[in-house]
Amino acid sequence: MAAGGAAGGVRTSARRPFDLGQHLIRYCWTSHSPAASWRIRNAHYLFKEGPVAIGNLRSFFPTFYFVVSGRSLFSNQLMAPPLQEIHKYKPYIDGLRAIAILTVVGSHVGVPGFGGGFVGVDVFFVISGYLIIGQIVSDIANGRFNLIDFYARRTIRILPAFLFVSITCLAFATTIFVQSGTKQFANSFFLSTLMLANHHYMAHQGYFETWAITKPFLHMWSLGVEEQFYWVAPPLILGIAFAARNIDRKHSPKIWIALATGLAIVSFALCVAFTFPAGRSNVAFYLMATRGWEFILGGAVPALLPLLRRGPSWTADALGWLGLAAITSAVVLFDEHSLYPSYRAAAPAFGAMLIICAGLLNEKGLVTRALATWPMISIGLISYSLYLWHWPLISFVRTVNYGQQNVPQEALVVMLSFALATFTFRFVETPVRRWRKRYPFSRAKIVALGAVACIATAVTGYVWTLQIAPRLVPQIAGLEPLRASNAEQPQVRHHGLLLGDSHAVTIEHSLLELARRNGSALKVIAHTGCAPLLQSAVIAGSGAPATNCDPFYQQIKFDKIEFVIIAARWNYYLGLPPSDVYNPSVLLVASDKTKAASGPFDVLMNGIAATIAEARRAGVQRILIIGPPPEFPWDAPYCIIRSLRIGVGSCTISREPVEARRRRTMETIRQAIGGNNSVRLIDPIDLFCTSTVCAPHDGRTLFFSDTNHLSTAGIERLYQKFESDFHWVSAGNDPGK
Repeated sequence: MAAGGAAGGVRTSARRPFDLGQHLIRYCWTSHSPAASWRIRNAHYLFKEGPVAIGNLRSFFPTFYFVVSGRSLFSNQLMAPPLQEIHKYKPYIDGLRAIAILTVVGSHVGVPGFGGGFVGVDVFFVISGYLIIGQIVSDIANGRFNLIDFYARRTIRILPAFLFVSITCLAFATTIFVQSGTKQFANSFFLSTLMLANHHYMAHQGYFETWAITKPFLHMWSLGVEEQFYWVAPPLILGIAFAARNIDRKHSPKIWIALATGLAIVSFALCVAFTFPAGRSNVAFYLMATRGWEFILGGAVPALLPLLRRGPSWTADALGWLGLAAITSAVVLFDEHSLYPSYRAAAPAFGAMLIICAGLLNEKGLVTRALATWPMISIGLISYSLYLWHWPLISFVRTVNYGQQNVPQEALVVMLSFALATFTFRFVETPVRRWRKRYPFSRAKIVALGAVACIATAVTGYVWTLQIAPRLVPQIAGLEPLRASNAEQPQVRHHGLLLGDSHAVTIEHSLLELARRNGSALKVIAHTGCAPLLQSAVIAGSGAPATNCDPFYQQIKFDKIEFVIIAARWNYYLGLPPSDVYNPSVLLVASDKTKAASGPFDVLMNGIAATIAEARRAGVQRILIIGPPPEFPWDAPYCIIRSLRIGVGSCTISREPVEARRRRTMETIRQAIGGNNSVRLIDPIDLFCTSTVCAPHDGRTLFFSDTNHLSTAGIERLYQKFESDFHWVSAGNDPGK
């Protein structure tokens, strides 16, 4: 057991960690030999002996010791609940989790009265704030906090079920319930697995948009927010504690309360300021910074208890009922049209906080006892797994039904979600936790293994989705981008403008290439959801602007332009019944409020006439307007894949309703053009319809990329059919004449 004193090293095998720590520190610190610095540099041997050995470094490396081991040298400054109190199991918390998940699931399957059920996520955030912030502060104050241990526990709690569900859903989403937007799906899976789904969907998908149901990993946005909270909260609390270590104990609680309140106010202000209506990215909905105040509300509960305990005996019951009323009112009164989160999120967030306070004040209160019943606890225990399972399954079924809700099928999906959640809790979550207690692996290794597992799953899923899975499903053509010609192109002699909405965006690449081959340069001014017409505006059914089109309209200039091509989804702006469940119609109105109110068809005619007149006044010589193509009630790529894979549906619709829907639109456009020889209108209906039916494909070649936008093959077919018109508009000559 003796330690060797030679410079060659120190024998450590027989020493206890505590003795080892004292020995190494004394040995390195008191040595005056040239090898002393070597010994200090190699003191990392000490770390192999575990946290007990690290504990002996607090006088040697106090800052390192504090951050890694977490034993506070200034623990009395924190207003922390007792250690045994914050770590004690509280059954009503699981009951509150049950309320949160039931409201979320009810909202997603369209249960009447659950329109605002999405607020259940806010309840989850408050619960997490109470538990996580409370545990961190309490552990620091009691000298037990360890940063690596915290992340290890979060890894074991979150990742096993998360990765199990993600991998399973990936397999189904890429083979059976095939996604039409393969690249976007691959990106969503990749970033979801890295806990960054909230940033992906903030940039690409509004939570309340109708297309959201087709995104099987959309619900992972909340896990991204929560995981980012785990990244930020411990270092932030440790940093504040370290900075405030020398503050007088009497004033320290006030400093903590002031800082927490300030952070919450800033976060809430950002939440209100960055909540945007439909048509703009709802930043506040997805970011942790704008949701942070909800976590802080939960973390503030222990600080409120001393004040609340001074109240009368009925305080706990009053808080419980008030909190339940706040959550219930939010679930019932809010819906997908509500501007959310904004200040509205305060209702469910404060409601959850009040219910937690009520339970801590009196566990025998009526609301608390109701939440602590066996059914509520059982649902609460599986709430995490249920949250993971329910949305992908609903998304798969809704996508199979082309966005239409099938109540019996979705009821079965909910039951299946409960069954899978129970299975996951019983055979994935629970065994992993038991394994952790039975085999105490290094906490750092657990964190590293979790990070590696997430990265490996993300990369593998990305490669699988884009490279391997497509070979397992029926192949379809028509969506590939038009290849640029390698032949020498003629000199640019004509300059034109492509003007439109998303229909112009869709055909932009192909028309740019085709125009280049004809010696024409094409400028593009287009904005999704905005009618490409002067003297017009677009509003939703609620009367609010459907999208921010003002910058788009300000860009419409015809200077130095010889020709114009206009493409739009004309029927979309006329207040007609939606042709599909994904794109509710909007309404075209006159931008000049002083004019007498008129119907959308009058606005369409006046807008086309005004646009033509302004273009001609600016020197435009030729204008080509592309009429409305057929609109289908389902996503064309998914329909044909579904038809080829399981033999369901022919992906055709009757021509009669298509004609009925577009007849008045075509008449209005023709009236606006009148006898103007400088304007032509092409009608693509016969390219995709026989005398009786319309189809978005020809065998395995797709002509539409979704419900209404042309694919590359569809654009080529349009160009070939009306090549003479495109030559006329771009070059002023007509090869067909």
